[in-house]
Amino acid sequence: MTPSTPSTPRGDLTTVELTWIEKRIEHRLRFGRPANQTIIDKRRRVVAFAPGSVFAFVRWAANDFGTIVSRIDIVRAVFPGEAYQTLPYIRPGGEILLKIAGWEKVER
Repeated sequence: MTPSTPSTPRGDLTTVELTWIEKRIEHRLRFGRPANQTIIDKRRRVVAFAPGSVFAFVRWAANDFGTIVSRIDIVRAVFPGEAYQTLPYIRPGGEILLKIAGWEKVER
């Protein structure tokens, strides 16, 4: 991963917040090449994508009863001034190319 270049100013990048808390929260990339990365702490980091980049963002969360959310979004980072859809943890948003969500059955 490289820092942003003059041809891709930081303000044009799409940022994605990644989190990993064992057995509770997993917000991670499945694929994609970030242009920049900032490590916040051992559980969190922020990656940034240049306009036009395509990436897969996986969100998974669980509680004491099992999985509560399981989702993958394939997203294209947008160019400045281009329309986009908003998504949690992705700023400003992106063009959603594919979204898949599924929840496992929870026994009570």
